Amino acid sequence: MIVTDRKKVLVLRLDLAQQIGRNEALLLSQIDYWLERTHNFAQGRFWVYNSVAAWAKQLGISVGRVKLAAANLERQGLILRRRLSSHPYDRTFSYTICYERLRQMGYEAGRQGNFGRELAGGKADPWDKPWEAENDWNACGEESVCPR
Repeated sequence: MIVTDRKKVLVLRLDLAQQIGRNEALLLSQIDYWLERTHNFAQGRFWVYNSVAAWAKQLGISVGRVKLAAANLERQGLILRRRLSSHPYDRTFSYTICYERLRQMGYEAGRQGNFGRELAGGKADPWDKPWEAENDWNACGEESVCPR
């Protein structure tokens, strides 16, 4: 039996990796993992933040590969990256997943669980900010933000 440290395990969906790339699938999986544990809510969605060096350390790949994977995921419409800090010296990106795009690709996806254990009836996570008519966002944020 192989004993593993649960804090040092990465999940890689092979079908997703074949479709979007191995490093991209690893980064997407890690962002999804941290989105499940965050309460950082801004611009109508949940966000996680990390430096590129921190992502590289978590994934066991180079900083350059993380930058390339993030750019590829953003270009494919699978993630959004923003600098949410109001401090000009803070250049840390925040990341979120465009779950609607993953669903369009045929994957069950949502904030409840790694690639989709949504609450029954498609209800929002209990930690989500209540939706109001004036803040009616689609599953991917603003329509102009996530490509279809």
